[in-house]
Parts: sequence; C-alpha cells; structure tokens
Amino acid sequence: MKKAIIIPVYLKFSEPEELPYLEGLKLTKRAIESLKILEDQDFHLILTVCFDQIGGSCGGEAFLKMDGFFRKELRNVGLKRGLVFSSHGLEQLRKHLGEWSFKDVDSLIDLNGFSKIRNTSLLLAQALSMDAVIFIDNDEIIEDPHYLTIAVEYLNQRWNGKVVAGKGGFYVNPDGTILLPPRRPWWKFLWNKTKWMNRVWENILSAKERLVSSSMLLGGNLVLHQHLFQRIPFDPHIPRGEDTDYLINASHFGFCILFDKELRIKHLHPERTETYFHEELKGDIERFLYERQKMKMGLNLHLDPYPGYFLKWTLYPKAILTSLFLSLDYIRRRHWIKAKQCIGNIGLLLQEREKGWLKYLRFKRDWEMVMGKIRKEGMDELLESCRI
Repeated sequence: MKKAIIIPVYLKFSEPEELPYLEGLKLTKRAIESLKILEDQDFHLILTVCFDQIGGSCGGEAFLKMDGFFRKELRNVGLKRGLVFSSHGLEQLRKHLGEWSFKDVDSLIDLNGFSKIRNTSLLLAQALSMDAVIFIDNDEIIEDPHYLTIAVEYLNQRWNGKVVAGKGGFYVNPDGTILLPPRRPWWKFLWNKTKWMNRVWENILSAKERLVSSSMLLGGNLVLHQHLFQRIPFDPHIPRGEDTDYLINASHFGFCILFDKELRIKHLHPERTETYFHEELKGDIERFLYERQKMKMGLNLHLDPYPGYFLKWTLYPKAILTSLFLSLDYIRRRHWIKAKQCIGNIGLLLQEREKGWLKYLRFKRDWEMVMGKIRKEGMDELLESCRI
C-alpha cells in the first residue's frame, strides 16, 4: 500500500525576516524528527505550507525566498525525500485545475483555510497515486514505532460488514491522558465543548471493540483511503471543524469512517492566547450554523453528544449569551476592541446563507471530475518542482 503522511503547516508572520524564529517552523521540524522512530519508513511526506503574512504586503519574490529557506531548514533535520508545496506552486496547480474546468478554482483551492489546505494536500496525494493518506499536525509527535502500521491496519477491509474507508485516532495529552483537561472560564458555561467532546472519548474508550463508530474526528490523526478521498473532499466553505464535518459528508454518501482506539499521537500544542478564544468562538458559531443547515437538508445522522449538542435550536441563545459574556469579560479587562468584536458575533446569526449542502454538492461534483483527470494525466511537472 502506497502511503503518504501529510502535515499542513501554517506560518504566520509580519515580515519575512521573522521566518527563522517562527514557532510554526520549530514545531514542524520537531514533528519531522519524530517520524524517524517509525519502523515502516516506506511513505511519502507531503508538507503543504501556508505563508500567512499579516497585512499581506509581500510580493512573489519574497515568498519564493521563504520557500527556499523553509526547504533548507527541513533538509537540515534530515528530510531527504518528500514534497514541500507552498504559494510558489499554488498558481501552477490552479492553472492545471482551471484547464480541467474546476469551478471557482482561485477561491476554493488555496492554502489559507483548514479545509482548503487539506484538499490541496489530497490533490497532491492523488498525483502521487497514493493508496492512503495519514494527516498529522505540526504540533504533534509520533512516539510509537508501529504508528504507521496501526494507521493502515484494517483500511479498505471489512469490519462488522462494512468496508473501512477511513479511521480517526486519539490525541494524547503531554501527561499521557486522553480526555481533554477541563477549561471552565465563567463566560463559557453555556459553550462547554470540552465536556461534550470528553463524553465522546469516554464512550469510545469504554467500547469493547477496537474500531468504534464516532460522531467526531480529529484532523491531526486522520487516515483516509483513496476510494474515500477521491470521492469526498473537505468542505471549503466551513471555517473550522472540517474534520468532523468530513465525517458527516462521507457518512451521508455511505462511506464508513471508524475510530481506532489504538491509533494515538502525542499532541503538544502551543499555549492558547486570548485572540485564539475569540477567533475560536466566532469560527464555531459559523461552523455550527452551517452544519445545522446541512442537517436540515435531510442528512439523517446521529451526532450526539458532540457536535449534536450545538446543532439544535438552542444554538441561537447559546451563541448570543456566550458572545455577550465573553465581551463582558474583555470589558472587565479593558480590552475594548475584542469586546466589540465579540458582540459582532451576534450578527452572524442574522446573515442569510446559501444552502450549505447544495454548495458542497457542486464542489464535490467538480472534485470527482478533477480527481479522475489527475489519475489519468498526472501532474508530473508540478510534483517535480515541489520535491526536496
């Protein structure tokens, strides 16, 4: 089985000179170092890199220099084969897809956005004729030498009468635990995602079998077989939670994605800032509104306890009150701009939205067409320009 490990990388900076000191670069090098422990070294490594400049004033030449520096840094940690795909190759990829009549390619195929960077990675995996892809995040490390063997075990085989098209796995906390540590700021008592996510993990851990049905996935420990990713893309219209949303979309079309209790990866994420909490809340409100629309289009899936808790009509009062509470918390600390932004979240509930499921179906149709084109014609020139 031809396998690819995919690591999406986000490098946020103000000036190009900051690149050598970015935390994202250090985390990526650490993640790549951890791959050396794997007994099975027969895999391709794909790094899709988003150079996200605050203000966006850098030109193409600056990004090209950053791309070269990034590649050099990866060679210094021993990466000798693999692909590094950044904004340097994005224009060429879009040109290919445009020639194959992919609609709205400039807005839907990108490196900026959780779903979009994952879809770009899958297009590259298809060009490499991969049978399976394993997504991990750059703030994770692999500690089990058998991780890759576990990841592809039972893939594309029958389990309880269903073909396993994909698998999810656990994040392991720095202290070795699975459950998320409780975070209970007062403003979040109606929006306690941690509580409901832990309910999902408890149900899985208590199950007798190794492979278990789940209502959610984690994108940083996710395995997809080609029969799945050739048909089902990530939804480029969802701002966050693209992993669980992928489960919803795949399940609707009859694909079986199960949670593997033995598939585990150490998660060592950086400390969250106050900006993160505001952005997370905004993205979650948008996400749950969007998924709620999808469910109204006739998707009959069991999503309790999470994200189902946030997909009921009570989403509206919870979103309003939580935004107000977080705003008050910012006012208490004299963070006036953040407080105003939080109140602005309420406007999200009033926006008219095109039917999310129909938008996704149009994108999926083009996705399947392009996947077939790539399988037949390849993208050898693009791949060659991305190789380390």
